[in-house]
Amino acid sequence: MNDTSWLQAVVRNRRPMSPQPTDVRPQLRSMPEISAVIFDIYGTLLISGSGDVGSANQEDRGALIGEAFAALGIQENIDSLPTIDDLRAQIQSSHDSRKSVSCPKPEVDIVDIWRRTLRQLGMRKFAADTKLVARLAAEYESRANPTWPMPGAVDLLARLRAQKIAMGIVSNAQVFTVNLVEDLLGSSLAGGGFDLELCIFSNRFRHAKPGPRLFDVLNGGLAQRGIQPAQAVYVGNDMLNDVWAASGAGLKTAWFVGDARSCRPRDDDPRCRSLRPDVVISNLMQLPDCLEIG
Repeated sequence: MNDTSWLQAVVRNRRPMSPQPTDVRPQLRSMPEISAVIFDIYGTLLISGSGDVGSANQEDRGALIGEAFAALGIQENIDSLPTIDDLRAQIQSSHDSRKSVSCPKPEVDIVDIWRRTLRQLGMRKFAADTKLVARLAAEYESRANPTWPMPGAVDLLARLRAQKIAMGIVSNAQVFTVNLVEDLLGSSLAGGGFDLELCIFSNRFRHAKPGPRLFDVLNGGLAQRGIQPAQAVYVGNDMLNDVWAASGAGLKTAWFVGDARSCRPRDDDPRCRSLRPDVVISNLMQLPDCLEIG
Protein backbone atom coordinates (compact mmCIF):
# COMPACT_ATOMS: atom_id res chain seq x y z
CA MET A 1 0.00 0.00 0.00
CA ASN A 2 1.10 3.58 -0.56
CA ASP A 3 2.17 5.61 2.46
CA THR A 4 -1.00 7.46 3.33
CA SER A 5 -0.64 7.18 7.10
CA TRP A 6 -1.58 10.85 7.38
CA LEU A 7 -5.09 9.85 6.27
CA GLN A 8 -5.48 6.93 8.67
CA ALA A 9 -7.85 8.75 11.04
CA VAL A 10 -10.76 7.39 9.00
CA VAL A 11 -9.60 3.87 9.89
CA ARG A 12 -8.34 4.57 13.40
CA ASN A 13 -11.60 6.22 14.46
CA ARG A 14 -13.97 3.63 13.03
CA ARG A 15 -16.51 2.27 15.44
CA PRO A 16 -18.46 -0.99 15.41
CA MET A 17 -21.89 -0.61 13.83
CA SER A 18 -24.52 -3.06 12.73
CA PRO A 19 -26.87 -2.57 9.78
CA GLN A 20 -30.31 -1.23 10.56
CA PRO A 21 -32.95 -3.41 8.88
CA THR A 22 -35.24 -2.10 6.17
CA ASP A 23 -38.67 -3.31 5.08
CA VAL A 24 -37.56 -3.82 1.45
CA ARG A 25 -37.74 -7.47 0.44
CA PRO A 26 -34.99 -9.16 -1.57
CA GLN A 27 -35.77 -9.97 -5.19
CA LEU A 28 -33.31 -12.55 -6.42
CA ARG A 29 -32.92 -14.04 -9.87
CA SER A 30 -30.21 -15.61 -11.95
CA MET A 31 -27.80 -13.31 -13.78
CA PRO A 32 -25.56 -15.68 -15.73
CA GLU A 33 -22.58 -14.65 -17.84
CA ILE A 34 -21.51 -11.81 -15.56
CA SER A 35 -17.81 -11.09 -16.04
CA ALA A 36 -17.38 -8.08 -13.75
CA VAL A 37 -18.85 -6.84 -10.48
CA ILE A 38 -18.56 -3.11 -9.77
CA PHE A 39 -19.21 -1.72 -6.29
CA ASP A 40 -20.32 1.43 -4.60
CA ILE A 41 -18.50 1.95 -1.29
CA TYR A 42 -20.37 4.03 1.29
CA GLY A 43 -23.55 2.25 2.34
CA THR A 44 -22.66 -0.84 0.32
CA LEU A 45 -19.21 -2.25 1.14
CA LEU A 46 -19.08 -0.05 4.24
CA ILE A 47 -21.66 0.86 6.84
CA SER A 48 -21.65 4.65 6.82
CA GLY A 49 -22.83 6.70 9.76
CA SER A 50 -24.19 9.35 7.42
CA GLY A 51 -25.13 6.93 4.65
CA ASP A 52 -22.68 8.48 2.18
CA VAL A 53 -19.36 10.29 1.86
CA GLY A 54 -19.49 14.02 2.44
CA SER A 55 -19.52 14.83 6.11
CA ALA A 56 -19.94 18.55 5.41
CA ASN A 57 -23.62 17.78 4.90
CA GLN A 58 -24.02 16.72 8.51
CA GLU A 59 -25.38 18.85 11.31
CA ASP A 60 -22.42 19.94 13.41
CA ARG A 61 -22.37 23.16 15.35
CA GLY A 62 -18.65 23.06 16.08
CA ALA A 63 -17.90 20.18 18.45
CA LEU A 64 -16.58 17.75 15.83
CA ILE A 65 -14.54 20.42 14.09
CA GLY A 66 -13.01 21.31 17.44
CA GLU A 67 -12.19 17.64 18.08
CA ALA A 68 -10.54 17.36 14.66
CA PHE A 69 -8.31 20.37 15.36
CA ALA A 70 -7.47 19.06 18.82
CA ALA A 71 -6.46 15.70 17.33
CA LEU A 72 -3.78 17.54 15.36
CA GLY A 73 -2.56 19.25 18.52
CA ILE A 74 -4.00 22.59 17.47
CA GLN A 75 -5.81 24.19 20.37
CA GLU A 76 -7.88 27.13 19.21
CA ASN A 77 -10.84 29.00 20.59
CA ILE A 78 -13.88 27.16 19.24
CA ASP A 79 -15.38 30.46 18.08
CA SER A 80 -12.38 31.09 15.81
CA LEU A 81 -12.56 27.73 14.03
CA PRO A 82 -14.27 27.08 10.70
CA THR A 83 -17.94 26.15 10.94
CA ILE A 84 -20.01 23.67 9.00
CA ASP A 85 -21.64 26.65 7.31
CA ASP A 86 -18.21 27.87 6.14
CA LEU A 87 -17.53 24.47 4.57
CA ARG A 88 -20.96 24.29 2.96
CA ALA A 89 -20.51 27.74 1.45
CA GLN A 90 -17.24 26.70 -0.16
CA ILE A 91 -18.78 23.47 -1.46
CA GLN A 92 -21.71 25.37 -2.95
CA SER A 93 -19.38 27.89 -4.55
CA SER A 94 -17.35 25.09 -6.13
CA HIS A 95 -20.48 23.36 -7.42
CA ASP A 96 -21.87 26.59 -8.86
CA SER A 97 -18.62 27.34 -10.69
CA ARG A 98 -18.42 23.92 -12.35
CA LYS A 99 -21.99 22.85 -12.96
CA SER A 100 -22.85 22.63 -16.66
CA VAL A 101 -24.51 20.43 -19.24
CA SER A 102 -21.31 18.39 -19.48
CA CYS A 103 -20.93 18.30 -15.68
CA PRO A 104 -24.44 18.01 -14.22
CA LYS A 105 -23.19 16.73 -10.86
CA PRO A 106 -19.84 18.30 -9.89
CA GLU A 107 -17.68 16.80 -7.18
CA VAL A 108 -15.38 18.67 -4.82
CA ASP A 109 -11.95 17.83 -3.53
CA ILE A 110 -12.69 18.08 0.19
CA VAL A 111 -9.05 18.86 0.99
CA ASP A 112 -9.25 21.85 -1.34
CA ILE A 113 -12.52 22.88 0.34
CA TRP A 114 -10.84 22.85 3.74
CA ARG A 115 -7.81 24.70 2.33
CA ARG A 116 -9.95 27.46 0.86
CA THR A 117 -12.00 27.72 4.04
CA LEU A 118 -8.91 28.04 6.22
CA ARG A 119 -7.39 30.61 3.89
CA GLN A 120 -10.58 32.67 3.90
CA LEU A 121 -10.52 32.71 7.70
CA GLY A 122 -6.93 33.98 7.75
CA MET A 123 -5.30 30.63 8.67
CA ARG A 124 -2.93 30.86 5.71
CA LYS A 125 0.08 29.07 7.22
CA PHE A 126 -2.11 26.09 8.08
CA ALA A 127 -3.77 26.17 4.65
CA ALA A 128 -0.38 26.02 2.90
CA ASP A 129 0.48 22.63 4.45
CA THR A 130 -1.35 20.14 2.21
CA LYS A 131 -0.70 17.09 4.39
CA LEU A 132 -1.87 18.90 7.50
CA VAL A 133 -5.06 20.01 5.76
CA ALA A 134 -5.64 16.45 4.51
CA ARG A 135 -5.13 15.15 8.05
CA LEU A 136 -7.69 17.66 9.29
CA ALA A 137 -10.18 16.57 6.63
CA ALA A 138 -9.69 12.91 7.57
CA GLU A 139 -9.97 13.60 11.29
CA TYR A 140 -13.22 15.47 10.76
CA GLU A 141 -14.69 12.90 8.35
CA SER A 142 -13.87 10.09 10.79
CA ARG A 143 -15.99 11.78 13.44
CA ALA A 144 -18.85 13.09 11.30
CA ASN A 145 -19.16 9.96 9.17
CA PRO A 146 -17.78 6.91 11.00
CA THR A 147 -17.67 3.65 9.06
CA TRP A 148 -17.53 -0.08 9.63
CA PRO A 149 -17.29 -3.04 7.23
CA MET A 150 -20.68 -4.13 5.93
CA PRO A 151 -21.44 -7.73 6.98
CA GLY A 152 -20.56 -10.07 4.17
CA ALA A 153 -18.32 -7.59 2.32
CA VAL A 154 -15.02 -9.34 3.07
CA ASP A 155 -16.42 -12.78 2.24
CA LEU A 156 -18.06 -11.57 -0.97
CA LEU A 157 -14.87 -9.95 -2.25
CA ALA A 158 -12.90 -13.09 -1.42
CA ARG A 159 -15.47 -15.25 -3.25
CA LEU A 160 -15.36 -13.10 -6.37
CA ARG A 161 -11.56 -12.97 -6.29
CA ALA A 162 -11.37 -16.77 -6.04
CA GLN A 163 -13.67 -17.07 -9.06
CA LYS A 164 -11.46 -14.63 -11.01
CA ILE A 165 -14.37 -12.28 -11.65
CA ALA A 166 -13.17 -8.78 -12.47
CA MET A 167 -13.91 -6.32 -9.66
CA GLY A 168 -14.13 -2.56 -9.80
CA ILE A 169 -15.45 0.48 -7.97
CA VAL A 170 -17.50 3.48 -9.05
CA SER A 171 -18.05 5.62 -5.98
CA ASN A 172 -18.53 9.13 -4.76
CA ALA A 173 -15.35 9.39 -2.75
CA GLN A 174 -12.62 11.54 -1.27
CA VAL A 175 -8.88 11.17 -0.84
CA PHE A 176 -9.24 9.05 2.31
CA THR A 177 -11.77 6.59 0.80
CA VAL A 178 -9.13 4.24 -0.60
CA ASN A 179 -7.69 3.85 2.92
CA LEU A 180 -11.03 2.46 4.08
CA VAL A 181 -11.25 -0.05 1.24
CA GLU A 182 -7.66 -1.16 1.69
CA ASP A 183 -8.33 -1.68 5.40
CA LEU A 184 -11.36 -3.80 4.48
CA LEU A 185 -9.19 -5.88 2.15
CA GLY A 186 -6.12 -6.00 4.38
CA SER A 187 -4.10 -5.12 1.29
CA SER A 188 -3.85 -2.68 -1.58
CA LEU A 189 -6.76 -2.48 -4.01
CA ALA A 190 -4.85 -4.52 -6.58
CA GLY A 191 -3.67 -7.01 -3.97
CA GLY A 192 -7.28 -7.50 -2.90
CA GLY A 193 -8.40 -8.38 -6.40
CA PHE A 194 -9.59 -5.03 -7.77
CA ASP A 195 -8.70 -4.03 -11.31
CA LEU A 196 -7.32 -0.51 -10.89
CA GLU A 197 -8.50 0.50 -14.35
CA LEU A 198 -12.04 -0.29 -13.20
CA CYS A 199 -11.77 1.74 -9.98
CA ILE A 200 -13.32 5.15 -10.58
CA PHE A 201 -13.48 7.69 -7.74
CA SER A 202 -15.47 10.91 -8.01
CA ASN A 203 -12.87 13.17 -6.37
CA ARG A 204 -10.29 12.24 -9.01
CA PHE A 205 -12.56 13.24 -11.89
CA ARG A 206 -14.44 16.06 -10.12
CA HIS A 207 -17.68 14.49 -11.35
CA ALA A 208 -20.09 12.69 -9.01
CA LYS A 209 -22.88 10.18 -9.47
CA PRO A 210 -25.51 10.20 -10.84
CA GLY A 211 -23.81 12.22 -13.57
CA PRO A 212 -22.68 10.00 -16.47
CA ARG A 213 -18.95 10.74 -16.46
CA LEU A 214 -17.83 8.06 -14.00
CA PHE A 215 -19.73 5.29 -15.75
CA ASP A 216 -18.46 6.47 -19.13
CA VAL A 217 -14.91 6.03 -17.81
CA LEU A 218 -15.83 2.62 -16.39
CA ASN A 219 -17.27 1.45 -19.70
CA GLY A 220 -14.05 2.46 -21.41
CA GLY A 221 -12.12 0.25 -19.00
CA LEU A 222 -14.54 -2.63 -19.48
CA ALA A 223 -14.27 -2.35 -23.26
CA GLN A 224 -10.47 -2.61 -23.06
CA ARG A 225 -11.00 -5.95 -21.30
CA GLY A 226 -13.53 -7.20 -23.83
CA ILE A 227 -16.41 -6.88 -21.36
CA GLN A 228 -19.71 -5.44 -22.53
CA PRO A 229 -21.66 -3.24 -20.07
CA ALA A 230 -24.42 -5.88 -19.86
CA GLN A 231 -21.80 -8.39 -18.69
CA ALA A 232 -21.15 -6.27 -15.61
CA VAL A 233 -23.36 -5.80 -12.55
CA TYR A 234 -23.21 -2.70 -10.39
CA VAL A 235 -23.95 -3.07 -6.67
CA GLY A 236 -25.14 0.00 -4.77
CA ASN A 237 -27.60 1.27 -2.19
CA ASP A 238 -29.04 4.34 -3.94
CA MET A 239 -31.75 3.99 -6.60
CA LEU A 240 -30.73 7.25 -8.27
CA ASN A 241 -26.97 7.48 -7.85
CA ASP A 242 -26.42 3.75 -8.31
CA VAL A 243 -29.27 1.90 -10.03
CA TRP A 244 -30.46 4.69 -12.36
CA ALA A 245 -26.96 5.85 -13.23
CA ALA A 246 -25.57 2.34 -13.82
CA SER A 247 -28.56 1.09 -15.79
CA GLY A 248 -28.34 4.19 -17.98
CA ALA A 249 -24.79 3.13 -18.80
CA GLY A 250 -26.01 -0.34 -19.81
CA LEU A 251 -24.93 -2.28 -16.71
CA LYS A 252 -27.05 -4.75 -14.84
CA THR A 253 -27.87 -3.57 -11.32
CA ALA A 254 -28.13 -5.00 -7.82
CA TRP A 255 -29.83 -2.67 -5.35
CA PHE A 256 -28.46 -3.29 -1.85
CA VAL A 257 -31.12 -2.64 0.80
CA GLY A 258 -29.35 -4.06 3.85
CA ASP A 259 -29.00 -0.90 5.95
CA ALA A 260 -31.67 1.73 6.62
CA ARG A 261 -28.99 4.42 7.11
CA SER A 262 -28.08 4.27 3.44
CA CYS A 263 -31.01 2.62 1.65
CA ARG A 264 -32.21 5.27 -0.80
CA PRO A 265 -35.42 4.35 -2.69
CA ARG A 266 -35.73 7.87 -4.16
CA ASP A 267 -39.48 7.45 -4.60
CA ASP A 268 -39.89 11.20 -5.00
CA ASP A 269 -37.62 11.33 -8.05
CA PRO A 270 -39.39 10.77 -11.39
CA ARG A 271 -36.29 9.04 -12.75
CA CYS A 272 -36.73 6.27 -10.21
CA ARG A 273 -40.50 5.78 -10.02
CA SER A 274 -40.69 3.11 -12.71
CA LEU A 275 -37.10 1.96 -12.37
CA ARG A 276 -36.51 -1.71 -11.57
CA PRO A 277 -33.12 -3.10 -10.59
CA ASP A 278 -32.19 -6.52 -11.93
CA VAL A 279 -31.96 -7.88 -8.38
CA VAL A 280 -32.57 -6.56 -4.88
CA ILE A 281 -30.32 -7.94 -2.15
CA SER A 282 -30.56 -7.41 1.59
CA ASN A 283 -27.31 -9.27 2.34
CA LEU A 284 -24.20 -9.01 0.20
CA MET A 285 -23.74 -12.76 0.28
CA GLN A 286 -26.97 -13.19 -1.68
CA LEU A 287 -25.13 -11.95 -4.77
CA PRO A 288 -23.04 -15.09 -5.50
CA ASP A 289 -26.19 -17.19 -5.88
CA CYS A 290 -27.54 -14.68 -8.41
CA LEU A 291 -24.27 -14.93 -10.32
CA GLU A 292 -24.36 -18.73 -10.13
CA ILE A 293 -20.87 -18.98 -8.70
CA GLY A 294 -19.69 -21.51 -6.16
